[in-house]
Amino acid sequence: MAQNTNDYILTGKNPKALFTLKAYRGDGMLLLAMNWRDGKPPRDFVGFAIEYKEPGGDRFYALKNRLSFLDADGNVCSEIKSSLLSPFQMFRWVHFPRNADMNGVFVYQVKPVFMNWYEELSYGEEQRVEIVLHRETYPQRLDVAFTRGFVSSQAFVDKYSDEGGVAALLPSKSKEGIDFVPTHPKATTALPWMGFEAAEAMLRLLDEAIADKSAVVKVVAYDLNLPVVMEKFLQLKERLSIIIDDSAEHAEHDSAESIAYERLLASTQGKVKRQHMGQLQHNKTIVIKGKKVKAAICGSTNFTWRGLYVQSNNVLIVRGKSAIEPFLAAFDNYWNCTTTAFGKTDSALWNKIKLASIDAQVSFSPHSKNNSLLDEVAADVSKTESSLFYSLAFLSQTTGSLKDEIVRVLEKGDVFVYGISDKRMGGLNLQKPNGNLAPVFPQVIG
Repeated sequence: MAQNTNDYILTGKNPKALFTLKAYRGDGMLLLAMNWRDGKPPRDFVGFAIEYKEPGGDRFYALKNRLSFLDADGNVCSEIKSSLLSPFQMFRWVHFPRNADMNGVFVYQVKPVFMNWYEELSYGEEQRVEIVLHRETYPQRLDVAFTRGFVSSQAFVDKYSDEGGVAALLPSKSKEGIDFVPTHPKATTALPWMGFEAAEAMLRLLDEAIADKSAVVKVVAYDLNLPVVMEKFLQLKERLSIIIDDSAEHAEHDSAESIAYERLLASTQGKVKRQHMGQLQHNKTIVIKGKKVKAAICGSTNFTWRGLYVQSNNVLIVRGKSAIEPFLAAFDNYWNCTTTAFGKTDSALWNKIKLASIDAQVSFSPHSKNNSLLDEVAADVSKTESSLFYSLAFLSQTTGSLKDEIVRVLEKGDVFVYGISDKRMGGLNLQKPNGNLAPVFPQVIG
């Protein structure tokens, strides 16, 4: 039976190929994983050539490799070459196609590459998969979208380092963001590229809310300095109610959040509140309730230049009358409760997000001492059987059961672990023989 190209894991079906192939679908990208069928590859095996064809296309494009064989004089070749000539010497490869937002089926073909004593290349039987990359995670129910987080990447340098680079695309200070206008000549293409599906999904849903004249929108914002988001909030007028954090620098009279407060106070006819729960109010939620649109946004993405265009963030969108109920209740509890009182509400407990065939729950901070939930998250981590992937801000400051459990799993020799933290926690860390990696620390720019 043919595989569904919308599946999350697809498998190459060529029994004659010397290796197996699995493709893991991501957000506008995929991970290709190869495994040699019998024992170790032969000594003349030098890697994999990878090609892909876009939806509706009539030709394959070879992925390019920055690492190549030595030249005739034994020097490192700096030229970027096709993987047909410079095969990838990896058994895993992540690819972000240049037109990842195309609708339809992408076709990937992978070949083993061999080199004889005469330095002639030859190719073995290929494996092929067909996969859809541009899509909602679960159509009309749940979508998980990500920013690119590529501002530190070679791809960003190649595309946008000319004409001022980051400085011409992003404000240097958060206070300047709310009125900042990019001067980069490629800003109209660079920012959507940087914000990727997270920016597209968030802005599209706000446009849906504006178009549905019956929709009311309730927002809880931590950082808020992105003009395009502010413009859409202002268009909603009195249909918008919003809570904006007022902790630390946010409370200063010239902060972007204070300026946003003054502007929205007029447009919403007073439906704006400044608040911090304990030390800060850290939510980034939007809930929309209308005749046509019933949806909620949550996740790690602040409504800012850095949140959408610099940092590695996610946006989760749920749809449906029942699915948005926990978010509506949480907004009302934030609006009406003190810090102590909120921790005693149902919003601080696990609340089921009622989505067909999806097991999902949500809880909102702050919690009381009697209903803290990190121990429950740690208990889930303790059940890891094969793979653990995590991305945690403030890992260097974290103490308690969750961090302890991650460390315990990391030290297990039979579990594969990948982790990302926002801050360096020690010295140089090396990959373990079992494949486990210590946390990766992205460079901060801007």
